[in-house]
Order: sequence, then structure tokens, then C-alpha cells
Amino acid sequence: DLNLFVPTTSKFIGVDRNVVLGVASVWEVRKGLSEFFKLRELLPKTIEIILIGLSKKQIENLPSGIKGISRTNDVNELVEYYSQSSVFVNPTWEDNFPTTNIEALACGTPVVTYRTGGSPESITPETGIVVEKGDCNALCAAIMEIIANGKDFYSAACRKRAEDLYNKDDRFQEYLDLYQHLLSYKCC
Repeated sequence: DLNLFVPTTSKFIGVDRNVVLGVASVWEVRKGLSEFFKLRELLPKTIEIILIGLSKKQIENLPSGIKGISRTNDVNELVEYYSQSSVFVNPTWEDNFPTTNIEALACGTPVVTYRTGGSPESITPETGIVVEKGDCNALCAAIMEIIANGKDFYSAACRKRAEDLYNKDDRFQEYLDLYQHLLSYKCC
């Protein structure tokens, strides 16, 4: 919903440094939770890592330098995290077509993801970076490249891609048109 997922300018998350954001409805191995532990060791300590969607036990077991947040049902809160982050990182090992990538793009935030499943389909060189699955060093280098370029370098292209390809109202109409077209065929 491009009326909800829109870049915001408030400082909801309360940090004045670069933020790497990860979001999942349920964090597990296939979603790449352990990749963030590796990233914490590789990235400069001046870069904040925030993960949303963790269980209480997962939050308790996070290494220092990673801020954990429980799953939120507050879309406005989620939008603010996406909007205020420098880069959204989705190191998924297996996924169909993650909506988190699209939500980040709609909020003007570039995406770094593994080349796995449908995750790279929403990303272009203007909106983020795709790296080979399991290459945490490449993941780190991609994050650092985006931070070096600055979020503003990507933001307009991210939002435009979301508007052009992922507007729910346009996609809904395309489905209706397709169904109407298929129903117009007469069977033997």
C-alpha cells in the first residue's frame, strides 16, 4: 500500500548514525538471522544493526551491538524504521518474493539481499545490491557501498520502482483484467 509505505522524515528510531535494518515476521535460519551475527563482526561498530520481528528469547540471546525488537503490527512504526534506516538487508536463504524488500523500496530505502528465490527480482543497481547467497563478506561490502554512496543516491529510484511495479491498486486491477480475459474464452 503506497499510501502507507511512504518515506517519512521523523526520527522515530532515535539514532543519528547509519542503520542496517532487518525485518522478518519470524526470524529463523532460512531468513538469515545468523548472517546478522556475522555482519556485526564485520561492520564498523559505528553502524547500528536493528532487527524487527524477534521473539523475546531471540532478543535475550542477541550479541552486543544488535538491537532487537519484537514483531510489530503497527504499520506506521514499521514505516518509520524502514524510512530512517540507511539500508535494508535481507540475507534470506530461501524466499518466494519477500514483501519486506518492496516495503523498504516504497519507503525510499535501498536493499541488499542474497541471490536466492524471488528476493533479487525487485532490486536493480539503482535500488540496491544483490550478492551471492552465503557470501557474508560480499553482503558487508554491499552495505558499505550503499552507506558510502549515501541513501539519497538511491531513494528516488527506490520509491519510483515501488510506484511503477508494486502499487497494490494497479496489481489488483491487472488480476481482475486477467480473470476477465480468461473468463471470456469459451471452452469446447
